Amino acid sequence: MSLLDITLFLIGLISSFVVGGNNSATSLGILVSTNALRRKFSYLISSLSMFLGVSIGGLSLQGSIHGTINGNQTYLSVAVLSVLFASVISFYYLNKSGIPSSLSQMIYPSLAILVLISSSKLTLDWSKFWFTVSSWFFSPFLAIISAIIFYYALIKITSKEKKIIKEMKIYKYLIISSAVFTSFVTGANAVGIIASAGLLSEPVYIVYPLYGLAASLGIYFSSKKASIVVGFRLTRMGYLSATSALIGGDIISEVFTLLGVPISITQTIMGGVLGLSFRSFGHDVKNQLTQVAKGWLTSPILAIVASLAAFGIIKSLLGL
Repeated sequence: MSLLDITLFLIGLISSFVVGGNNSATSLGILVSTNALRRKFSYLISSLSMFLGVSIGGLSLQGSIHGTINGNQTYLSVAVLSVLFASVISFYYLNKSGIPSSLSQMIYPSLAILVLISSSKLTLDWSKFWFTVSSWFFSPFLAIISAIIFYYALIKITSKEKKIIKEMKIYKYLIISSAVFTSFVTGANAVGIIASAGLLSEPVYIVYPLYGLAASLGIYFSSKKASIVVGFRLTRMGYLSATSALIGGDIISEVFTLLGVPISITQTIMGGVLGLSFRSFGHDVKNQLTQVAKGWLTSPILAIVASLAAFGIIKSLLGL
């Protein structure tokens, strides 16, 4: 195992930790803010769901990077390492700045640019690339429709229940279910694309469990503040609306995950939230739309610039 392989594997491990901690804010937040479970159980169930999402659900994304981009092994590893490192740094910075961003929207355009400037040393499955890119535009709209349908279905189910105690139990189970599903899908897709990159350095049986463990640890050590903020924003919508938004977005994300497409988890969930928020279009919804637009425009550009810089530096260090 070369130093380059070790570095790529470790960057993937750190990336899984960062993305696991950041993207778990939605699922963990709704559990914490509603007290559906005790705090320690909220962390435990979110971590287990994330681990299973990466180690099992993420297997459908094995070919999202590994096999989609090909070429000289050393050159390929340098390109993927550069893009992964630059994308995760950009992802972390943008999300901390309050701009919701998607890792796949950073990684794919950056890889495409490096392929174009690689003088035929790298090749890309362009049909898969364009299908993935197009999915970023229509998946939020599918999430909006899914969330609205799910919401009205739940309204019919809960309206039939006359006993308030039993109705509250239904709400509790819905909240827990939506949190578990969200963690699983986040692990499968958002961390799944990182694990696919890790396959350039280590086999499946090493990469997926260890990256899943890193993502789970990220929940324990780097998600507290974000989960509190996101959780109370969600519950402000109401329990039915919040769970419908999450599950509606998750359903679309999981469908694309099973198809092997690294969808934007951030934007499908935002699509679900917006779908339910449109019932009372106001200042808050306009702010969310503005944030989504900023993410769409800023994420790829920042990641491409950072990837080109990292690619140039690493190539110089290796004498390529």
